[in-house]
Amino acid sequence: MNAAEAALVLWAKSGDPFHPLLAHMLDSAAVAQAILFREPPRSLALYALDWGLSPEEAGRWVAFLVGLHDLGKASPVFQAAWKEGAERVWNAGLTWDKIVEDKDSWVAHGVLTELYVKDALRALGLGRRAASRLAKALGAHHGFPAQGNELQRATLHVQSEPHGWQEARAWLLDRLRQATGAPVPSLQEVSPEGVLRVMAIASFADWIASDPSLFPYGRDPLRPDYLREALDLAEKALDRVGWRKREAQAPKEFSQIFPFSPNDLQRAVPSLLDQIQEPVLLLVEAPMGMGKTEAALYAYHLLVERLEHRGLYVALPTQATANGLFPRVQNFLKDLALGALDLQLQHGAAMLNPLYEDLLERAHPTQVFDRRGDKEEGAVSASAWFSAKKRAMLSSHGVGTLDQALLGVLTVKHHFVRLWGLMNRVVVLDEVHAYDTYTSGLLEALLRWLRSLGSSVVLMTATLPKAKRAALLRAWGVSEEELPPYPRLAVFGAKLLGAVSLPLPSRSLRLEKARVEPEALAARLLAALPGALGAVVNTVDRAQALYRALGAGTPLRLSELLDRFPHASQEEKGPWAELLEMREEKGGQVVGKALEDGTLVFLLHARFPAEDRALREAVALALFGKGGPRPERAVLVATQVAEQSLDLDFDLLYSDLAPIDLLFQRTGRLHRHARPRPPGHQEARLWVGGLEETEAWGELHWDKVYEEYVLLSTWLALKDRVEFRVPDDLEALLEEIYAREPHGFPETLRDRAERAYKRMEERRAQEEKTAQNLALWEPERLLREGDAAHLASGLRLDDEAESPHTQRLLTRLGEASVPVVPLYRVGDGLYLDPEGRRPARLKGELSKDEAVSLWRRAVRLSRYPIPQKLLQDGPPSAWGKSGLLRSLRPLEVGSVFGEGKGAFRVEVDPELGVVYVPVSR
Repeated sequence: MNAAEAALVLWAKSGDPFHPLLAHMLDSAAVAQAILFREPPRSLALYALDWGLSPEEAGRWVAFLVGLHDLGKASPVFQAAWKEGAERVWNAGLTWDKIVEDKDSWVAHGVLTELYVKDALRALGLGRRAASRLAKALGAHHGFPAQGNELQRATLHVQSEPHGWQEARAWLLDRLRQATGAPVPSLQEVSPEGVLRVMAIASFADWIASDPSLFPYGRDPLRPDYLREALDLAEKALDRVGWRKREAQAPKEFSQIFPFSPNDLQRAVPSLLDQIQEPVLLLVEAPMGMGKTEAALYAYHLLVERLEHRGLYVALPTQATANGLFPRVQNFLKDLALGALDLQLQHGAAMLNPLYEDLLERAHPTQVFDRRGDKEEGAVSASAWFSAKKRAMLSSHGVGTLDQALLGVLTVKHHFVRLWGLMNRVVVLDEVHAYDTYTSGLLEALLRWLRSLGSSVVLMTATLPKAKRAALLRAWGVSEEELPPYPRLAVFGAKLLGAVSLPLPSRSLRLEKARVEPEALAARLLAALPGALGAVVNTVDRAQALYRALGAGTPLRLSELLDRFPHASQEEKGPWAELLEMREEKGGQVVGKALEDGTLVFLLHARFPAEDRALREAVALALFGKGGPRPERAVLVATQVAEQSLDLDFDLLYSDLAPIDLLFQRTGRLHRHARPRPPGHQEARLWVGGLEETEAWGELHWDKVYEEYVLLSTWLALKDRVEFRVPDDLEALLEEIYAREPHGFPETLRDRAERAYKRMEERRAQEEKTAQNLALWEPERLLREGDAAHLASGLRLDDEAESPHTQRLLTRLGEASVPVVPLYRVGDGLYLDPEGRRPARLKGELSKDEAVSLWRRAVRLSRYPIPQKLLQDGPPSAWGKSGLLRSLRPLEVGSVFGEGKGAFRVEVDPELGVVYVPVSR
């Protein structure tokens, strides 16, 4: 049998009928080509630049490369793995020896792809380094490249191959190249971003081409019209998964998109972006409540039309802030009237968001890949295909956490797909001041890659210290130069292209010292009623203590809360409307308490089970936000979850002492909107606890939450102040506090300041080192060091694993923590509720509904030794089979942890959330 006949019996997908390897190679090439030609012209131009080809030639060349990703399946070790296929291959004359039967020498087909493709590309004329890097990229299509020991085993397999295998592979390669018409560039080198662009699209195309519902098995690859048919199937498949070609339109005026006229900040955006010809970084530094979000969204609209970017990703600090912004972005995209758009909510608890769930259901009411049949203008939906964790960043539009973007620069499985998804995109990075040194280091690496991948970035912040701003700009590749006074906008390409200072109105906040003891603080807050008051504290334990101190009221259920506002506006959208929709399902759930005098008290923190926290966030937005009813007498006690991006507006605000930039963030929730204020609250007043003395900070554990040195410097700057003006005083206070040296403290505090400063510098140095060790630091360094393979390094980080060193998907440092599902022991069984109505199965096969029910009850705990004890064992067998649940651990309510005086029992209170109750052993 000749090489062609032998090659045609090689299988890629087992079954009856099986799918020939050549057919899958052609299918994958067709999908890659279809993807590229649906991209904006600028995306294809980036591929053309990688190879020195025309855009059309680059598309065919990349399609050819993608078709090679499974060349490793043309090997004895793979073909022998399926009995029926193996017999067919053996009978065709392609045989193997005993090494194939040795389990210890088994190797994945991607490893063999790397070896085969390297030799094939060298034979086509590519330089050694270019061929090696491309081969490694294509071999990594299942998430990671081969490691040294895998390559050694693969080499032994290749050396032991009988006659005929090499000839069969050569025939497959030649047939693929003829079908695609691919030119071969004569390059000795390929850039890291060029490697990444091939690596990612190979995985993307393979995922689609491997689905038999999209590409039926058994089609004859020798048919003359096979590739044309495969291209037709690819077009239909991309329609079904929601990968649509974006149609350009003329830029619209601000007032054509938003239902109000632009302010000074928003008017400055189009003038700064008017003449740009290259991807840019737009820096927006302005106080809270000044419309930065709308300015960023309008900047996206202008950039996507002028620079042919492919979409938008808005990255926020927390899941709560992402949930809050998601409906605003949805409405914005709908108002743009661009046709059917896909919008994904991207964070670990996205499926708990009712709006996102609704978009998913409307997008595919019957099948996982279906889209709505109608094509109404402005339709926004969410494709289930893109809702999968590793695919979500491929969607053209997304709102999520910064963590999801940062995984693109950490070597987790398929990280290169995430980075490719951000390529040639507008990426909005909000609250960029909110991250520690480690996460900021990852953010700098992300900025370097975004620039190299042709993306534009909008950096938004209310309070950014000078040193951090300089570091972020260096990551983009520019120096800070001389910027106009704060508040300001500045736009950078390869250099500063323009900047403007904003003439925003100034307002004064009265600063008052407050007691930190929960009982004293509660009495003062109650005395300040009527009004809608807020209290932001630094720890969950402290939030629970303050909530208790406000009085023993009657538990308030959602249905009772809604009944208290019978005449509230029932808008079609907005937080209050969302609460009304939840009434039937969650009406009996406790959301707060009502005191005897009618005062409503609410608690919001991160130690509630996920579905309870989501409901409480919705309540807070409905009552303390811009729309909906405003309670006459109400107090919201919250932790840091309320300080960023949630549209809350308090008549009076208390805050524990925090670093000055976070205090400013919290003041953005004070008199945020223009509205009538109750008696006694005409003036904006900020109460700050901890300004009278500093000794109590340790007892309150504030120094475990924030750098003690920054707290000391903030205390020194504020202890004698009675007011500050926003935005006038922001920049000067930031520089005073963050630039202060230990010798600038009073003598009575100098020793303490010096010790705290030393600890801070040591911690920062260690965090910087950790970030540099784990991140794909910069494309240029990879090229300079000849280590483009580090794009998917042998350091294989598991984005689902819980690590004692890094938390929250590897993107944050901090105390070890573990997501748990609190379970109640009722009789011999475990249940999600204390009444024993919702069983929690740990064994067997879980349905999707069962898995989601467990996930909705998850809560992350960090109190020592809960993570250390629970992470010693893996998840229950049923949970381990679910990608949704395998990182979770069961925790029986009432369990005791710790020893001696430090022992405590874990309880779940419907009003307080997870509570740690001291016990004696």
